[in-house]
Amino acid sequence: MISLKEYFNLPNKLDKSQFDEGTYGAKFLKQKTIDLSKDTQVVLFGVEEARNSYCNSFSVDINYIRGEFYKLSEVPNINIVDLGNLKLGNTVKDTYIVLEQIVSDLISNKIIPIILGGTQELTYSIIKGVEINNKEYELSVIDSTIDIKNEELHSQSYLNYIFNNKNVESRVSIIGYQSYFVTDNLFKRALDKDFDLYRLGEIRNDFLQVESIFRDSDMVSLDMSAIRQSDNPAVEHISTNGLYAEEACQLANFAGLSDKLKVFSIFEYNKQFDIRGQSAKLISQIIWYFLFGLSKRKGDYPRRDIKTYKKIYVKLDQLNFDIVFYKNIENKRYWIEVPIGNNKNKIISCSEADYVKTINNEIPDRIWKNISRIS
Repeated sequence: MISLKEYFNLPNKLDKSQFDEGTYGAKFLKQKTIDLSKDTQVVLFGVEEARNSYCNSFSVDINYIRGEFYKLSEVPNINIVDLGNLKLGNTVKDTYIVLEQIVSDLISNKIIPIILGGTQELTYSIIKGVEINNKEYELSVIDSTIDIKNEELHSQSYLNYIFNNKNVESRVSIIGYQSYFVTDNLFKRALDKDFDLYRLGEIRNDFLQVESIFRDSDMVSLDMSAIRQSDNPAVEHISTNGLYAEEACQLANFAGLSDKLKVFSIFEYNKQFDIRGQSAKLISQIIWYFLFGLSKRKGDYPRRDIKTYKKIYVKLDQLNFDIVFYKNIENKRYWIEVPIGNNKNKIISCSEADYVKTINNEIPDRIWKNISRIS
């Protein structure tokens, strides 16, 4: 592993007396260096990069979030190290390159980074770090809009760059977008690029479907603008509607539960709008719920051989082949096997509701879309 010391500034020292024993503050303030042990499972670090923000003024202060997170109780059985904040490069591009290298090195050592930004185009550098270690990946973006403008790389165009990078096979899901923020042009472009799109109302009507989406994800990128203003004021692009704070925490919990997920990141926190630290408190709780989910991982597929699960064949009138489901009897999670051409199949996650619909001769949209790609 690369030496991390030269790339990070240690967290600002906080007053130890304000943190009770058993909190992250009491744990991290005992930390003298940022060296990682063989038992390290997770690292937390900030990237206060906003020079490619789409707005005129952006104030990042990860230490303010850190102070709120330190007040929370430790999640048992999770060995986490706070690396501090990444030293920014002389140019934005320098920051991107270093971030990509660090992410690649961490995940190759099976360490999960929790990354706090900064602006969301950092997702591009992070996913490039994921690419180095994977022949394919799936990215889930929680956002109120679709950042696919055809412009230079910035926080509202980065998805264009991810899609145009053809080094590996990729899938992108946009979760929680709000239709009035998405023009017909943006929507059509996202469909042309074969993104999976889930409106806020759609996921709210069937919230458990997001768990199965995250189960296939290698990275989750959360734009805090996806959360409504009354719960989260510290963003540039506010909305009276959006995810509730509790829903954002539940999504983080789902992400943590995913045995495949390698990176969890949160972006677009703008300190200058944070009333009484409300958003900093929310972000700290989102991190906590991610760690809680991580502590409850099931060791499911792909860690466990799918052949050990119950195999169920379903015949549908619309198809000339059987649909194959796999069920983990222990926790009632489902997966489905879909053909991808050349006599090969792919395993994707699905929910129990997806299975019930299918046996009633109704193919859920997500499953049908995957089948349609090769049919």
